Amino acid sequence: EFAFEKNYPWPEYFGKGQFVREFLLHISRKYGMYDNTRFDHDLKRATFDEDRDVWVLEADTPDGIETIEANVVINAVGAFANQRTPNFEGLEDFPGPVIHPSQWPEDYDYKDRRIAVIGNGSTGVQLLSPIAEEAEQVYVFQRSKQWISPRPKYGQPIEPEVRWLLDNFPGYWNWWRYMAIAALFKTHDQLIPDEEWQANGGYWNEVNDQLRSFLTNYIHEQTDNDSDLVDRLIPDYAPFSRRPVVDNGWYRALTRDNVELITDSIDRFTPDGIVTEDGTLHEVDTVITAIGFEIVQFLWPADYIGRDGLNVHDFWSKDGPRAYISMMVPHFPNMFMLYGPNSQPLSGGTGLPIWYQVWSGYAAQLIVRMLEEGKSSVEVKLEAHERYNEALDKEASKLLLMHDMGSPDNNYYVNATHNRLQMSSPWYGPEYHRLCTEVDWDDIEIT
Repeated sequence: EFAFEKNYPWPEYFGKGQFVREFLLHISRKYGMYDNTRFDHDLKRATFDEDRDVWVLEADTPDGIETIEANVVINAVGAFANQRTPNFEGLEDFPGPVIHPSQWPEDYDYKDRRIAVIGNGSTGVQLLSPIAEEAEQVYVFQRSKQWISPRPKYGQPIEPEVRWLLDNFPGYWNWWRYMAIAALFKTHDQLIPDEEWQANGGYWNEVNDQLRSFLTNYIHEQTDNDSDLVDRLIPDYAPFSRRPVVDNGWYRALTRDNVELITDSIDRFTPDGIVTEDGTLHEVDTVITAIGFEIVQFLWPADYIGRDGLNVHDFWSKDGPRAYISMMVPHFPNMFMLYGPNSQPLSGGTGLPIWYQVWSGYAAQLIVRMLEEGKSSVEVKLEAHERYNEALDKEASKLLLMHDMGSPDNNYYVNATHNRLQMSSPWYGPEYHRLCTEVDWDDIEIT
């Protein structure tokens, strides 16, 4: 939750999409954002006017291109804006619905359907259990094995006694919110190698190996020790190499008579379904492509033109998207990013609303200083940007995610093209928080 909206009446733990949407609508309307939002405005180009120190934005709207001017641009488009599009042979000949979960049709009824779910990341895992309860048949197409962890109370109602404490006990909400993040700081320990532990026969380090053993036992338990399933489900890399996936009944759903796990690669689509490389036709009438997003394409596909006509995508073409403390790019004054390159904390990162406030607060400090000094431009210095990213890459090189044991070639945290950590900040959560709150004014140029 946001710190400025305490004790929102969530009905359940790990709220479903409809409850998250209701919360965001509540926030946007209560604090005046909804009425000041221009919907159906697709930004195509933003150009910094160096003579006036303003951004000129061109947006595609139902009424044509609209031009908007702004002193400051804060990009809050996030990392999950551009969905991946499947590119299988014969897909155009498949007559049934092909649904990406981000574009889920509200009127779609999956009862008695024969469904293919492609992907077993966070979304694919969450989809399976409720769909399997009503569909005639579900084929789960798995490319990579995942470590999937249990979550007690997932989707369960918040108990009346807990609700009473939240409503009546001063400070309980603050403690609850703090512990939801602080408890995750220890996950950083999972990412640091222990050479002595490895020399004595361990895989990565003691705490990570203990988690690996726990999750392996969990797979055995949830699949009733089905040896065929177990062999196809246990990964060969260490936990926390990739984004942790939460189990809401995925393993149990795989044991149902109407669910089949497919680990052979997809060869092609036909009008009747999907053919895998072993030649088997899996007859389906609906395909759900839970294959994620093009998350390394920050700010794409809009063009951002900074000083001297430089396009941000050209600036990033050499070694991938980078930013100073995930928010600022040299040559692009008065522009900030929320959830930009290397922004997601590896420890304490699930509480993103908290980090949105942290990043916004950093931008606000710079904007306020600029206004107080009667200036019109604020920008990170090039040498500060380079120094920061050099330190970031050095810190990232120590982590499991960049190590062979973390399978970085199959990890969306890593930009495989440029072989560098792309999504996450490599620092311990509290240290990253300090970087995002204590401005180093020597790195900033205000004119």
